Amino acid sequence: MVTRVGLRVHELAKSLSMSSHRVLARLSELGVPARSPSSLVDSATATRVKESFGQYDVATEAGATTPRQSTWNAGAVKPSTHPDTLRNLQRLKEAFPVVEDHQVILARFGSQFLYSVTGRVPKFDDCGFALVRFSQAIENAFGLTREVFFFYSPHKDLQIRTFRAAKNALIGLQREVTPDMMFLWAPDKRLREKLDDWSSGNFLAIPLELSDDGDPIAFIKLLRDYVFKRDLFYETTPVRGDRFFGRRQLLQSLRDDIRNQRVAGLFGLRKAGKTSVLSELAQNLSGPETIFILRDLESLPSPPDDPVPILLQDLIDDLRGELRQRELSTQDLSRLAGHAGISDFKRAFQATLRKLARSDIKVVLMLDEIEYLTPSDRIDVSEGDMTSVAQLLGTLRSLVQENYNFTFLLSGLTSAIIESGRLYGRPNPLFSWAKANFLAPFERHEADDLARSVGQKMGITIQEGALEALFDATGGHAFLYRHLASSVVNELPVDTFHREIKKPLVLRTINTWRRQVAGNMREMLDHVRRYYPDESYLLQILMEEPESFAVVADDVPLALGHLISLGLVQEVDNSYELTPVLQLL
Repeated sequence: MVTRVGLRVHELAKSLSMSSHRVLARLSELGVPARSPSSLVDSATATRVKESFGQYDVATEAGATTPRQSTWNAGAVKPSTHPDTLRNLQRLKEAFPVVEDHQVILARFGSQFLYSVTGRVPKFDDCGFALVRFSQAIENAFGLTREVFFFYSPHKDLQIRTFRAAKNALIGLQREVTPDMMFLWAPDKRLREKLDDWSSGNFLAIPLELSDDGDPIAFIKLLRDYVFKRDLFYETTPVRGDRFFGRRQLLQSLRDDIRNQRVAGLFGLRKAGKTSVLSELAQNLSGPETIFILRDLESLPSPPDDPVPILLQDLIDDLRGELRQRELSTQDLSRLAGHAGISDFKRAFQATLRKLARSDIKVVLMLDEIEYLTPSDRIDVSEGDMTSVAQLLGTLRSLVQENYNFTFLLSGLTSAIIESGRLYGRPNPLFSWAKANFLAPFERHEADDLARSVGQKMGITIQEGALEALFDATGGHAFLYRHLASSVVNELPVDTFHREIKKPLVLRTINTWRRQVAGNMREMLDHVRRYYPDESYLLQILMEEPESFAVVADDVPLALGHLISLGLVQEVDNSYELTPVLQLL
């Protein structure tokens, strides 16, 4: 009787939750002969395969704190043989001899320099940079999918202007490069201290400082220490580009509105991601032929104080700034006095739009936090004495109708500004004319995509059960989802090479997290009470007398629709209940 030692390939694949074909391919990369899923591999080889796929807990359980050097060679990158590439790399080595050492170290881990530039950094001709492609094992472990930027400076006292030049060089590359990370070398004894200070949560600068103790894994440890200490879930400012997730249908709808010159409103709870949507929209559509003006109204005085004079001046200044930047005429706007009225503004803006039309240039105005123009707890929005707000909105509507190259968007919490038939004693110029869009919480697939993508960049895998727990606890509200994920990440160790979020960890974190966000939830609900009085009343009924809710809600269907659209109330089995957002209170 023959005793089997090791695992079959298909058994190993099952333990890794992947196909046998993928495991066979990895065995081939590691130089291990295996013909079929039934082939037998010994335990040492099985461990190497698991490590190569990021399953580093195996090594930890065996008493190792770092996977072996050979593990990182899996999926090695072939060295370039192109003469131009080799010649440019040699020039970089001549300017910075340390590049030779870095090339040797990286080659040990199946990673290669694939592109090099010397002396072509604007205003920093003594600097150079290169692009490195890491082995598949390193990319899998640290969530990398593209080439990574390596910058070299000869300065013994590195200045932040050099750091900024390095970032600009990265941004200006006409290649698909990792956009939020770079390695930087300089003979500056305070290099690590400076880069740690200059890095931000959205951009990671790693000092190319390796220990002199001969540790072959020093580079991998350096990468781990910096990548794993990031918390990319926590965001306090609007996100865009690679940091923006979901909302595809909404973005497409808003793009169509802009292209077809339809005025639209975007409404949602505080911190639901409205400003991020506007920023992403502007980034997607910006170009030489489109000028975007995004104005936050939160800093303006609110009715009964008149916000219009300050808003007009801000819009004039913003428009002039954009025109100057594009070297376009500001003559008509510059003629306006410091206290221009609405009619003066319209004439000057009209003249400017007609001049821009000759060059097929459009202007898109986005007014954010629009609820500050309609604070229902301070003034009667329908009949109150604040005709200037209605007059300004009427002027903007008129400009849209008279100019093919202008439109505007409104964004905020309350949709009353386009749904109320009367506005401050006048017929509402936007009633039944502007289209309302509500920013609901993430759908489950959007939330999963966010969690997996962001987690991958921090070297984190997230189990299905953990994704379910994150979504159930937050209802997919953008701010709450990121905040909870951030709290969970802070519970993970950083001195290991395998970080995984499992459902029990999420559940253990929720109670503490609820206390942390209690203040945010109170502020969110207070904002709803201030700007949605009818909706606030319905919420109170649902909280205190849920059996009476359906009857009361029948009398105010518009208010009920708002609560559902905002993600505060959900219909379950022909009855209504609070969503997880309000269950946190």
